Amino acid sequence: MNLVYGIHDKPKFPQVLLFALQQLLAILAATIAVPMIVGHGMSTSAALFGAGVGTLVYQLFTRFRSPVFLGSSFAFLGSMAAAFAGGVSLSAGYLGLIIGAAFAGLVYVVIALIVKKCGTAWINKVMPPVVIGPTVAIIGLSLAGNAVGDAVGGVVMGNAYVMNATTALKLLCALVTLGTVIVCSVYGKKMVKLVPFVIGILAGYLLASVFTVIGITTGNDALKIIDFTKFSTMQWYPDFTFVTAFFKGGYVFGGEGANLLSYIGTVAVAYIPVAFVVFAEHIADHKNLSTVIGKDL
Repeated sequence: MNLVYGIHDKPKFPQVLLFALQQLLAILAATIAVPMIVGHGMSTSAALFGAGVGTLVYQLFTRFRSPVFLGSSFAFLGSMAAAFAGGVSLSAGYLGLIIGAAFAGLVYVVIALIVKKCGTAWINKVMPPVVIGPTVAIIGLSLAGNAVGDAVGGVVMGNAYVMNATTALKLLCALVTLGTVIVCSVYGKKMVKLVPFVIGILAGYLLASVFTVIGITTGNDALKIIDFTKFSTMQWYPDFTFVTAFFKGGYVFGGEGANLLSYIGTVAVAYIPVAFVVFAEHIADHKNLSTVIGKDL
């Protein structure tokens, strides 16, 4: 296999910055999308802060030998919803998120101990490509509705998206972004093939900017796709809502006869199986990473 970089190869510094930008763009959307989808006052800035700190801790433990960024996982959306559903109060919901994260972490600790003792050969037997592929595909397909909603601006009436001039232009920009990424990934040469996200997002944003500038110039609100005022009101510091809710107290659990122990059981059932799904997703990510940067892995 003719690969671009080996495990011990280091790209030139300008290329490193470009690759880092692509990683940022690829991870940023997922990291901020999870708190936005879950709602309940979850902060996107806190999600970014937590992902950054978690990545630094991970890099320290792996001695910077694993070029991986730890971001949000869409696989846990159902688990997080279950945590808030089981806890009537907001404080109980956030408590469930923390307990669920601890359960998921415990699963990975157990798996790590097994790998240290028995090696990694059993992973390929338990989770072959025929299992990992559909697992990752299902996670992506389950979020198709959210992707369409983001593409058209989330304008919904009943069970259908409202299609107007602005919505059509937003959808066009999204399709241009997707098409550019696909073309660069499949037919791109050298650097173009390595940074399809950067090129695709720039193409979509440039088209949206053109429509917006025309709309501002002509006074046509339908063409104003980008809201530049968001940059002036951007929150640059984390809003740790979950910390405030956690220490505020007032834990109330749903259901007749529900208590803390039954709630913890519900959270465990919601999180532990999904942790194995994310483990399969993580293996797929590492195999894709090996295909890009490794040689004869």
